[in-house]
Amino acid sequence: MTGEPTAAADPRPGAATGMNDAASNGHATTTTGAAAAGAVAPNPLQARVRRTVLAVVAILVLCVPFGVFALINHEVAASSWAAWAGFTALVTYVLGGRAVAYLTVGLLTALVPIALVVGAVPAAGAGLMAVMCGGVGVSAAWGLHRGMMLVPMFLACVMIAPPVWGSSVPVDRTATDYLVWSMVIWGGGALWAALVFPPLLRKMKPIPREPNTRSDTIIYTTIITVLCTLSTLAVLIWWPGSNGAWLIVTLLVITQVGHVDTLKHTTARVAGTVVGVAVAAVVASLATNQTVLIGIGLVLMVIAVVIRTGPNYWLYMAFMTPAIVLFSSTSGAEVDITGAQRLLDTLVGAALVLLASAIAVWWARQQQTHPGDPAAVGGHHRARPIGGPPRPR
Repeated sequence: MTGEPTAAADPRPGAATGMNDAASNGHATTTTGAAAAGAVAPNPLQARVRRTVLAVVAILVLCVPFGVFALINHEVAASSWAAWAGFTALVTYVLGGRAVAYLTVGLLTALVPIALVVGAVPAAGAGLMAVMCGGVGVSAAWGLHRGMMLVPMFLACVMIAPPVWGSSVPVDRTATDYLVWSMVIWGGGALWAALVFPPLLRKMKPIPREPNTRSDTIIYTTIITVLCTLSTLAVLIWWPGSNGAWLIVTLLVITQVGHVDTLKHTTARVAGTVVGVAVAAVVASLATNQTVLIGIGLVLMVIAVVIRTGPNYWLYMAFMTPAIVLFSSTSGAEVDITGAQRLLDTLVGAALVLLASAIAVWWARQQQTHPGDPAAVGGHHRARPIGGPPRPR
């Protein structure tokens, strides 16, 4: 889009071009070819160490605004969200470049106070969620949805359970200083990432995004908008102030564009969440200090980021789940409750996604059985991607 890295997928060990060149050289001896291949063969241990170092550096950089804001306002729990705001901007930068990263900064800064205020009115909160999910669905046409979905995902947490501020319980959502600080924390964290990471990642090899077909985009948009809107409405009516936002998180993360990997992805997420809840419970029994819990959460986040580069999604969730639980828990006593609620929300969200995916598959097959329908001519998978070249037949 703008010349910046557009890596939408997980980092993968790249194929060594030198090895291909050596193999194609007919005059090279067997010994020379083997030596060349051995010289460029990737070392798994070195690659893992490099990924670990990069993950540690990235998370430390993301936590700079968190530390600064916490020193100024002495609100550790609320200021910790600056790291997640920066993470959102980082992901959208990797996906779409500087323009999308700055768009994310603007969205987070503007929508955080709105989410806090409308969260007190269930219908208004559900309406805001519908608008945000509609935007995420549209971005799927250009392959940007994996980054943009972080905006409604994190704002759902703020809307349903506002971060603790001072000694006022429950939090006064309309307090001017609270709203202003929320804008500064989220906007500052995101802006920091948008400014700092582009120079650091300037050597990253760009990976082209994969646009999605019109029909896949419409189905995906419909599923996440309907499920997330109704779930937000239900949580705000019956469980305000709870960890019900994890239900919306589950719906957004599990739902895939298309239907091929939905069942596999859902099963992996449920399995990883179960293990992660157990890890959170163990941590809660060993530590109760809020700062210690956040520190342990950072360590678990580093491990999760390193694991995410591999194929084991359930293992990634096993570390990311307790990291998020520890970040969003105000005390060790709440970790057990938070973990149990997230497990229940994950199971409910997984069931809803599977049901919606089954309905979508049925609808797609019905469309294919009517050759006279212009929308079904050529089959579902031959539709042209929006914003991209036609796929080969």
